[in-house]
Amino acid sequence: MTATLTKWYEEHGRHEIFAGGKKVELDSSAHSLKLNEEAVRAGAQTDLDDLGIAKNAREEKLAARKHKTAEELAQEAAHNAEMAKLYAQHVLKEQPTLQIQGLGGRRGAGAPGSARTKQDVQPVLHKPVV
Repeated sequence: MTATLTKWYEEHGRHEIFAGGKKVELDSSAHSLKLNEEAVRAGAQTDLDDLGIAKNAREEKLAARKHKTAEELAQEAAHNAEMAKLYAQHVLKEQPTLQIQGLGGRRGAGAPGSARTKQDVQPVLHKPVV
């Protein structure tokens, strides 16, 4: 069986307290905290939950996220992607990926993935070097 903290304190006393590398002397470990008996009996406060009011910053952010438009969500996603790119570049020291665009050549028979015929293929002519 493991001892509870209260039982351990009864048997061994409280441990020393240090702050800033120096021992802090306490005259007494007794406290003067007085609880409001009515508040203790009332139980958990649920009126804010019933009204849908956020109690902390996390709940505020979650509520704000629910009311965003599709455009705001797209802007946020683009911003997050840009921040991830900058993080990878500056913190992780990764080199940015280069995007290579085609030259915009003809489409159709000569395009990649299309079948070529003998008429489409031009012979390569070499000029004699003098």
